[in-house]
Amino acid sequence: MNIPDSPPATSTPLLYQARFDCHRGELTGVQALRQGPQHPAPELLVAGSPAEFDALRMACLQVALWQGSAGRPLGLTVGARLDTLCEQGFAHTLGAILRETRLEPHSLEISIITPRDEVPDDMLGALAQLHRLGIRFALCATSPASTRVAWTAQLPIDSIEVPARLVENVAAAPEGVAIVRALLTRAHRMGRQVCAMEIASAQAAAVMTAAGADTLQGPLAAAPLPAEDLTALLASGYRLDAALLRGPATERTLLLVDDEDNILSALRRLLRRDGYTILTASDGKQGLEVLSANRVDVIVSDQRMPGMTGVEFLRKAKDMCPDSVRMVLSGYTDLQSVTDAINEGAIYKFLTKPWDDAMLRANIEEAFRRKALSDDNQRLTNELQHANQELARINARLEGLLAAQQHRLGVDEAALTLAQEALAVMPLPLLGIAPDGMIAFANQAAESLFAGQAPLMGLNADEVLPPPLAALASSGRGDCDSLVGGVQFRIEAHPLGGNGRHRGTLLCFTCQHPA
Repeated sequence: MNIPDSPPATSTPLLYQARFDCHRGELTGVQALRQGPQHPAPELLVAGSPAEFDALRMACLQVALWQGSAGRPLGLTVGARLDTLCEQGFAHTLGAILRETRLEPHSLEISIITPRDEVPDDMLGALAQLHRLGIRFALCATSPASTRVAWTAQLPIDSIEVPARLVENVAAAPEGVAIVRALLTRAHRMGRQVCAMEIASAQAAAVMTAAGADTLQGPLAAAPLPAEDLTALLASGYRLDAALLRGPATERTLLLVDDEDNILSALRRLLRRDGYTILTASDGKQGLEVLSANRVDVIVSDQRMPGMTGVEFLRKAKDMCPDSVRMVLSGYTDLQSVTDAINEGAIYKFLTKPWDDAMLRANIEEAFRRKALSDDNQRLTNELQHANQELARINARLEGLLAAQQHRLGVDEAALTLAQEALAVMPLPLLGIAPDGMIAFANQAAESLFAGQAPLMGLNADEVLPPPLAALASSGRGDCDSLVGGVQFRIEAHPLGGNGRHRGTLLCFTCQHPA
């Protein structure tokens, strides 16, 4: 099938919003959006109806064309409601579209839209079937469950979308930054990638990239574009501004917050010799913005500042960066508020101005040691938790293997019992001769045939069988005719054992005719 130079037009105009890698800044994929009389503002293309499948077909074909011209992989993200994904026939229709457009399944990501917090087993099976085809799944940012990473463990998803609204107002809601950081950390531990969605400001981009987002999408990076404009964007080699990219994590980072520039300058001069990465802010609001975009170990703040006191700032800083070590450095003492803040854990120490240089450096160094110890404890806790989880998985696997082995043993035992009972009641005489010549098995017909010497088990074959049969049993294979108990038999010898292991001989007696 020949792929046309451009996809056919549909009744649903499509726009494409670029998605960028937070490490390298390059364009890695697009999200398909609908726009038209019924959709004046661009909306996510949600597959389901015949018209939406036509639009999906056009989007798949367009991305396949872009991949060919760019010479590198590009992803396409579209939406689908969970219930629709699990409908009978969805997988068949989707597979037909991918074959028709020649878009590789792993290039398609379906953003799952769902209000559910639990998924029935039949739905999980349908999702797993699509996932096995190579199609990627994400949890849509519009889904209420997008911030509940633990819930996604039951779904076969590859990434989650995190909305920028969680970090839009850092000063008013600093806990949003802590939520995002915890969310991204948990997602990465579970092997999920994270896409920061609806990024409209440099502040939101800085927070998301500092928290560890893998990809970024929003009007700050690129607005939704028609296909021809996105083609031009690709051809230009456009990348994200380096200021928005996630840089390497800094070590021993100190944040100084004071509304007096001369104080900040003096502190920088004093502390620079100790090798810290020093960040500064002139008030609490600016300090929260710095905290949202950077990993900070120790915070030293003045108390009397315009708009927000040091204690108020450090309380918000605790919500945003609970593992930071926070100190007040001030010549003003509001004993009650400082005491309350220390008691509730917002402040580690209260230091006074003017300060003694050696004492201040020693206190800050001690704060960094405290932070390092806390980090080590957290790392060891995480490693222990991971080890326990791995041990639990190993135990579960071993329990499964043990259960399977016990099941096999039970089946083998039942089969052996059944075989023994079947052989015992067979009308043909059967004798099992061990390698040392002892009779190890004799069924009822054999016991009747040699009734004068019963019971046979435990006797030597030479004591029971005439010489020709004893020789046949010893050789382990072949046959002969012999008169036994007044009846003419054809006796066949079958070797027992496999892979070169001789485990004896089975003699089968078949009646020929009366003597």
